[in-house]
Amino acid sequence: MNPRQRRGVLLMIVAALGAVLVFFTVVSYVNTLSSELGTYRTVLRLTQDVDPYQPITEDMVEPYEVPAKFFDEEVFLTNLAEADESLTQPGSEAVSSTFLQEGTLLQKSMVIPAPALESGEREIAIMINAETGVAGKVSRQSRVDVYATFQPNDQSNACAVRILTDVEVLDVGDIGSQIDAQTGGTNAVVPVTFRLTPEQALQLTYAEAFASKLRLALVSAQGSGAPGDLDFCAEDQLAAIGQQGDEDGTDSDPSGTTGGN
Repeated sequence: MNPRQRRGVLLMIVAALGAVLVFFTVVSYVNTLSSELGTYRTVLRLTQDVDPYQPITEDMVEPYEVPAKFFDEEVFLTNLAEADESLTQPGSEAVSSTFLQEGTLLQKSMVIPAPALESGEREIAIMINAETGVAGKVSRQSRVDVYATFQPNDQSNACAVRILTDVEVLDVGDIGSQIDAQTGGTNAVVPVTFRLTPEQALQLTYAEAFASKLRLALVSAQGSGAPGDLDFCAEDQLAAIGQQGDEDGTDSDPSGTTGGN
């Protein structure tokens, strides 16, 4: 065997050893990956979109396998019976807490108890400006006042009116966007659901339809106290403030500006 043949045999042996090494490396990697992932667990996956506060039924979900490594019993739901058991209000129906997209893996935080309305009560949701109305402080079971501002017209002056006093918030949804009909811009809004009487629901619906802006005022945990007048309108009440300012010797300019330099 000449030197060239010996080198060829040596290269073949090295190539064979390399192939064996690569094979065992791949097998080792696959075994390690399988060991890390472990077995598979079954969770529920939505087969259709679910709107906020809508019941989630068996025909809306399907079983889906996920690696046990990524499965958390405190997070995922494996059957809808668990959703009912996890609710803080026993016997209440489970509904979606927000809009859920098809293909979403169902989690316990995505279901909440349906509002438990008493006889004669109504559940109504409206969109509130996220900055001026909620500001991150209003949540479920908060007590709030609802204020509406109306622009002046030929029949009436500009007014700010307290539409509702000390009402309960059933739920606050996720922040979304809404096009302002007056400016054409986009506002950040939040769906807020209230527990109201039929008369209060009618008042709130009117205000949402015709008011230029709605605001929420968080009521103290110690109670609402004496809320005062229901409305504050231009002309008469601003004039009364100016008159009182003159009597007290204070600046009566509602805008807060002074008359001289």
